[in-house]
Amino acid sequence: MHLRPAFVETDLDRIVDLIRANNFGLLVTNGPDGMDASHIPFVVERRGDTLVLTGHLAKANRQCALFDGGTALAIFSGPHAYISPSWYKTQPSVPTWDYSAVHLHGTLERMEDSVAMLAALAEHDPGRFDFSSQPEKYRSAMLAGIVSFRMVASKIEAQWKMSQNRSVEDRQGVIDALRESGQHAVADEIAATLPKE
Repeated sequence: MHLRPAFVETDLDRIVDLIRANNFGLLVTNGPDGMDASHIPFVVERRGDTLVLTGHLAKANRQCALFDGGTALAIFSGPHAYISPSWYKTQPSVPTWDYSAVHLHGTLERMEDSVAMLAALAEHDPGRFDFSSQPEKYRSAMLAGIVSFRMVASKIEAQWKMSQNRSVEDRQGVIDALRESGQHAVADEIAATLPKE
């Protein structure tokens, strides 16, 4: 990720919050047959000064061959919005895009037990799905079709580009326009950059 100093985020709690709120991320690997990417749900856990991701893929996915020490990049995107130059008081100005994103780099490790990872994913189910309540034969067949992994982050990159490089007046114009168009998540993020009164 190209990190611009004005937008770099290092607060691990904030980074974890973004991943949990947007846990359907992208797992990118580079194996013998080239690059691959899978869109999958992740579970994130903070361990001291680093983060640990767990997830699973269908056993037929060729990325599974890299689960014994291959390297990967996991990508998560948070709130984002187009920013029109017409919203700025300062002119001339050009269009841009405000966004938040997290990249985690690490080494993949195969997990033999998928049940705990599936239970953690089930916490997002409003119907309180319980994998362990399924018939044993069905559970066994489902588990046989997936491969779970763990990735301890060796590098964490995060960027919150929320108009911090603009004046307070310009940011307020952006906030007002975003709220008017119903894009409250990005408006809230930009509002958080304003000086406290």
